[in-house]
Amino acid sequence: MKAMDNDDTATNESTPISVATFEDLYHHHYDAVSRYVARRLPPSAHDEVVAATFVVAWRKFDAVSNPSLPWLYRIASYEVAHERRRVGRQPAFAELNDLNLTDTHSLEDVMDVAAAFSQLSPGDAELLRLVHWERLSRTDVAELLDCSVNTVNVRYHRALARFSSALHRHLNSSSEHAVAKERPKETP
Repeated sequence: MKAMDNDDTATNESTPISVATFEDLYHHHYDAVSRYVARRLPPSAHDEVVAATFVVAWRKFDAVSNPSLPWLYRIASYEVAHERRRVGRQPAFAELNDLNLTDTHSLEDVMDVAAAFSQLSPGDAELLRLVHWERLSRTDVAELLDCSVNTVNVRYHRALARFSSALHRHLNSSSEHAVAKERPKETP
């Protein structure tokens, strides 16, 4: 059964095998896609963007030879970008929108990392998120970004060096600011 909506969007030709396979993909990767979106957008946009990701995945499911988590992340990245364009905002606060971080690290450390992340280019920040927050292998990142593993490795090491420099600058400026606040004011 193939149907065309009035808006020229094709629906997936649903066979029992493809429906069951898609349901398995959905159940297996829903939480990961949900976390991916939650780290990049405010809660008010989360459900709509996750749903849109799986709608697009369903429409393209039979055309993809090996649907995988990186494939879903790529679709989600387009949906996140679409949502940001729709509301006209940039991802200023959602860099580390992961409550689990404060369970394992102090809030001060998380804020230091967030400050360093805000100094990175969007590409560097996204690459580091994919490797460290989403825990993707370099092979999966290469698939998602449509480039070679060697390219990912080079970009990763450069992004990590820029992150390290940004964190070092932030920590130095924070400690200088703290020292300046502690100094007693000179009275004439």
